[in-house]
Amino acid sequence: MKKLLLLAAVLLCGGSTFAQTMMEIPGDKRFHAMSENGKYMLTFETGYIGIYNTETNEFQDYDNPDVAYDLGMGNMVTNDGFLVGDVNGTPSILDIENKTWTPLGMKEDDAGKYSCANGITPSRKYIIGYVATGDQNFDVLLNKPVIWTQNSDGSYGVYEELPYPAADYTGIKPKNILPNCISEDGTVIAAQMVTQENNCLPLVYRKAQDGTWTYELYENDLCEPGTVFPERPTEEPIAPDFRDYMTAESYAAYHQDSIEYKDSLWAWTIGDCPTKPYYPDERYYMTEEKATQYDDDWAAYQTKNSAFMEQLSEYRYFLYENVTPNFYTQNGVWLSANGKYYAASEKDWSVAGNSVLFTIGETLKEQKYKDGLYGYCVDNDGNFFVSDQGTAYVYPAGSTERVTLPDFLRSKGETEAAEWLDNVVTGTAICSSDGRVISGFSGGGGVYSSWIIKLDDVSTGITDVDAEGNAQVKVYDLQGRFIGEGPEGEVTKGLKRGIYIVGNRKVVVR
Repeated sequence: MKKLLLLAAVLLCGGSTFAQTMMEIPGDKRFHAMSENGKYMLTFETGYIGIYNTETNEFQDYDNPDVAYDLGMGNMVTNDGFLVGDVNGTPSILDIENKTWTPLGMKEDDAGKYSCANGITPSRKYIIGYVATGDQNFDVLLNKPVIWTQNSDGSYGVYEELPYPAADYTGIKPKNILPNCISEDGTVIAAQMVTQENNCLPLVYRKAQDGTWTYELYENDLCEPGTVFPERPTEEPIAPDFRDYMTAESYAAYHQDSIEYKDSLWAWTIGDCPTKPYYPDERYYMTEEKATQYDDDWAAYQTKNSAFMEQLSEYRYFLYENVTPNFYTQNGVWLSANGKYYAASEKDWSVAGNSVLFTIGETLKEQKYKDGLYGYCVDNDGNFFVSDQGTAYVYPAGSTERVTLPDFLRSKGETEAAEWLDNVVTGTAICSSDGRVISGFSGGGGVYSSWIIKLDDVSTGITDVDAEGNAQVKVYDLQGRFIGEGPEGEVTKGLKRGIYIVGNRKVVVR
């Protein structure tokens, strides 16, 4: 019987043995999110979700041209395989193993409004997200913050609306309130308020013992205290629609002539028609009375719109002259599982960069790093993971001096993992709440490399592993290169002596 010696790091904790996993993920997708235990890694493109199981090497994807899938923006997947997002704009939860999507509870008038679930607690008791208001007018709230609570039968009832600020620092109604992440105990939510000018500000919810929610909006250092902003227009004029001035028959004729015009214009463009066609004037398809009414309404609209744009320009000019743009990137939010830290990145009027870490106590306390990097993740101890999108760095808890991710691991005594990462483009890295699972990705243009490290993979108490099983496993070298696959008991036959990753375990072939 051939034996495979499992290379393990033995931790003296009740005699348990922990194996370390270090592997590059097969394929060229950007796996930018994961479950706490690293079992599930997630990739997303518009309308598409991919899920890789690092324990079974199975890949599951949701890619249907008739269905739009969307992934939540926060802590969206649990260790036991439940994921939140939306399907065709309906907030939903996916049972990964059973491949079943279930819509979350919504109100009757929410149908057809694009909404999404963003975060879920490990117990699945709470899910947070946003629901569209359906109001598309100027200067209105487009998305409101909500929370779903799991019923005793495992289902989710209709959401509860969370409170939110009635106005921003200029006195204007917010455009979006976007909850991103929720703490593991369900008492802290990391969110953002998006202003009507599309600037983002941190918003933190805290749940009191009586079950009520309060919020704190961080809008410090934006303008001088007592600044009075000019009035911003609240109603945008609507241009008259020429179709409202035609009969059904007239519009059908206009529509047909428009199609013929496009065909003739193309023929003229390529030289098949000697005369340039004239665009069909909408007014010629109206009665004289309707055409006059349309002209009058259009003139009135132009007058109102000119006044509207002038007032809006005055407001924006004052804003840019009197506000220091201490804003933050939209959806670039991470909350530590214990609810103590909020990671983000700065953004001015247009340019993003500089990582930021908030400590959540009785009030929010901000630490700005002015490093030109992006803040991505923070663990329960306050170790802050940042990146320039090419190299992953860490600010150790309490420090304002960053180190590379491999050097951070060396400082924790994880030499083997650090040496493995020395041969990998670390790119952008994220971590579990205890920092014992770390994953990352690098690349661009649709071609990425992704990797994962599990410092404490499985506790078994066994170091000699019987390798006569018949399960199909894949083999990689220590650089993450694919070597082959086959039955577990046979796959290492013929391999040179050395260390390999076999079915996510490091093994020594002698």
